[in-house]
Amino acid sequence: MNSENNFETFLSISNNEFLIFTKDKNNDKKLFENKLMFEETEIGKNLILLDKFVNENIFKIEKIIKGFVNNIIIIIDCFEELKIGTSFKKKSYEKSFSKDDLNHLLYDSKNQIKANYDNWFIAHMIITQYIINDKKYDYLPADVDSEYICLDIDFICFSREYLKKLEKILNKYHIKIKQFVSANYIKNCFKNDKINIFSMCEKIIGGYNKNEIFLVPKYKKNNGFFEKFFNFFS
Repeated sequence: MNSENNFETFLSISNNEFLIFTKDKNNDKKLFENKLMFEETEIGKNLILLDKFVNENIFKIEKIIKGFVNNIIIIIDCFEELKIGTSFKKKSYEKSFSKDDLNHLLYDSKNQIKANYDNWFIAHMIITQYIINDKKYDYLPADVDSEYICLDIDFICFSREYLKKLEKILNKYHIKIKQFVSANYIKNCFKNDKINIFSMCEKIIGGYNKNEIFLVPKYKKNNGFFEKFFNFFS
């Protein structure tokens, strides 16, 4: 039996199309791909079709890889998405902002969104602009002293109720959802590229957008809650 670590499986879900794709991570080779197109319908019927689609394809994939598909990455392109644009400002009492200041600002902003949009799951957290000393930056500048830092942040969220329904379908096949990714977001990041959506998705997960914040649980080996963000200081 082949190790599941050698393979990656994606499931793209939209209002009128499902697409499932499995690749060999060792050589970037496509092992399986199948698509179902249908007329746009209500969520309930859409999910019934999805259940049937997964049932028809997951065992074909497992036969090819000679093992089980235990994890899957879900790319969502449908009406159950919400984009929230916000601005957050923080004062540093040390007359210059530090990693801890940024940590707390990001942490507080995420918690405010969670508190006010309890029914929505944060899939992406992207800093769209830094304002330091009344100057605007696309990326965090190095060696800038300021008492204040202001961040414009976009949160891309999915309905928790909808995600639970997706999880329920995948659980029937003993598959855990590894990550939820917004199709609209990744397409906007690669407007001029001709690569397929699964390659786009991999690049996004791998940190293609330097201003995307990846939420790292505190129990991970490196304790920085916004560990990737702080790489900007190095």
